[in-house]
Amino acid sequence: MLIKALIFAAVLLASPTLAAETEDRYALELSVVRDGVEVIAGRTLIVEDKQAEMSLTDGDLRYELNADLNRVRGDHSDLILSLNANISHGDDQHQLPSLTIRRGGTARMVVGRENEDGLMIDGMTLTLTPIAPASH
Repeated sequence: MLIKALIFAAVLLASPTLAAETEDRYALELSVVRDGVEVIAGRTLIVEDKQAEMSLTDGDLRYELNADLNRVRGDHSDLILSLNANISHGDDQHQLPSLTIRRGGTARMVVGRENEDGLMIDGMTLTLTPIAPASH
């Protein structure tokens, strides 16, 4: 009986589905606008204390996104997360956004130029949104 219980416990610990449910999952979205037109957009999933990578290509445009989502060490570390990203586009200077959010919160970073109506002309938006756990 003890052996069956140990095997069951080992299967539970090794199961990626069960492990992912204990960590927060987020949607990480990147949108790039050039001359007032969204030229590239993508979405990937990132899990707490893990990395995510995304390559976006459309014709001559290629963007690479690498990101880490980690718990902030120290007081209340279970409540604060830090997203550190590296966004590259050809020979352009890399964008290195860093966002700090409350666990379960939403964050958005917008960099670029807007017209007088507040519409993005040139720039990028990086959004981090929590994903609700799947109900079984």
